[in-house]
Amino acid sequence: MAEEAAFDHGALLPVEARKLYARLAAGESVPRGTPGIAILEERGLAIRDPVSGLLTAVGLDHAEQRLRQSVSEAVSRSMELFADLPAVMNDLRSRLPSGEDSAPSSASVFLEGTDAVNRLISAASDTVREEVMSARPGPRSRRTLALTEDRDAKMLQRGIAVHTLYHVSSRGNPAVHDRVRFMAPKGGRFRTLASPFLTMVVFDRRQAFLADSLEGRPTHAGAWHVRDPAVCAFLADVFQQQWDRADDWFSPAPADDDVVSTPLQRAILRELCVGHDQQQIAKALGYSARTINAHLTDLRGRLGFRTVYQLIHWWAVSPERELD
Repeated sequence: MAEEAAFDHGALLPVEARKLYARLAAGESVPRGTPGIAILEERGLAIRDPVSGLLTAVGLDHAEQRLRQSVSEAVSRSMELFADLPAVMNDLRSRLPSGEDSAPSSASVFLEGTDAVNRLISAASDTVREEVMSARPGPRSRRTLALTEDRDAKMLQRGIAVHTLYHVSSRGNPAVHDRVRFMAPKGGRFRTLASPFLTMVVFDRRQAFLADSLEGRPTHAGAWHVRDPAVCAFLADVFQQQWDRADDWFSPAPADDDVVSTPLQRAILRELCVGHDQQQIAKALGYSARTINAHLTDLRGRLGFRTVYQLIHWWAVSPERELD
């Protein structure tokens, strides 16, 4: 009985509803208003005949399926509420008069999944007051870019400074080209960097979202939300140093028609020269190992080389080392 009482505290299926289910499954007829009927019908565990009005218990297999669905929906809703909590707090802070806000939380929270990350980034975009620093080293799909286009355009309309840093390999991505052509006239600024850098977005030097370097989870698994002002200021300074070393997107392309390598291939070769293998390079640049190998194979074919060692030797003396 003690175990039964403990279960009764749960909202999934109270004890009285379980007892009633057993009575219905045994073929017993129960009058309307019997305690437990409403929740059995709500959970889909009992069905009322529209003609006779009699209540019948569904089979156990079907009952389990219905209960699992109820639990899954409840868990999903709870995760949504948990993920929305920081956004609600951000909004409350933004509505307080200056000087009345309490000291910002120094906690760093890992947000599970891209949906939770995107919700909080959207909330931060709505309340940002001065600048956004966005470092995006990995490949960007047209769908991903389209999801953020309206949000970034609205920030630019409000006079927010939006700086976006891409890896130099993005210059070969038509979707990124379209993004830059659309956003640059509105005030967006774009630069590219040949060396690897971390994925992060910093808002007003007061909150930041960055890829997981603590446990090495992939970017699609989520991101850290950081509100420690010292850490956010440090991340902003890191971004600024990378930005200062990067090239403006609209810098003129090299005029040399004899250039053999692509920007991505040059980035790969730089990584090889510091001792990284193809798996490490793939992770650093945001591509698959197969893609890295395909680009090396392509460059070897252009130069007539058979091995990667020949490529590295060529790279060591090539004037293309000076290109982005």
